[in-house]
Amino acid sequence: MTRGVALRPLHVAITSGPTREPIDDVRFVSNVSTGRLGVAVARAFCAAGHRVTLLHGLGSATPEPSLPGLTLVPFESAAALLDALQRTFDAASAPMLLIHAAAVADYAPVKTDGKIKSTAPELIVRMQPTPKVADAFRRTHPRVPIVMFKLEAGITRDELRARATATMRRVGAEAVVANLLSEVGPDAHRAELIRADGSSIAFDGRDALARGLVDAAVAIVGDVGTQQGRIA
Repeated sequence: MTRGVALRPLHVAITSGPTREPIDDVRFVSNVSTGRLGVAVARAFCAAGHRVTLLHGLGSATPEPSLPGLTLVPFESAAALLDALQRTFDAASAPMLLIHAAAVADYAPVKTDGKIKSTAPELIVRMQPTPKVADAFRRTHPRVPIVMFKLEAGITRDELRARATATMRRVGAEAVVANLLSEVGPDAHRAELIRADGSSIAFDGRDALARGLVDAAVAIVGDVGTQQGRIA
């Protein structure tokens, strides 16, 4: 089999970029995610002949819309991303696998209607937890293979692996990509792909990781299809 090419083309959904959680009608809380990795992953899948639905945070990088097999779906908040995922996977031609690379806010402000005046000496914003997108998606789509992403800062690589593995097991995902913030930048991206069976592979570079995810997706969809066929 050619590297990254399945016996039949896959249809994958990729989430990418940051969420925006509104403070009021003109301000929002976001994060440092750029969406560059999502672009690289989408391009790698399209180059291998697969279909891609890329759900991207507003303001994040996106690939050229003319890429063959590419569909772009924008989202803003964590709740909007979850809604877009549900609609994408409930469609007649639903993706076969989810690569969840978006940087979803853990907390969102309690939104104020209109615009908060800027004359106050300080502004206190009350935050509340956002929905855990992967967990909520897993509850409604228990048979869809998921590749998670876990980004941490200020911890050792062993601690990163342990946290990433715990997240993968909690969600029931097939794999997780573990990243340290100090090893991610405009021209660099080191990461480790950890499978549910305990195997792992390290990647140095955004494009290398993207190509590795194509290979992993082909293997995961094949493995899951074989297991489900045995159950049936």
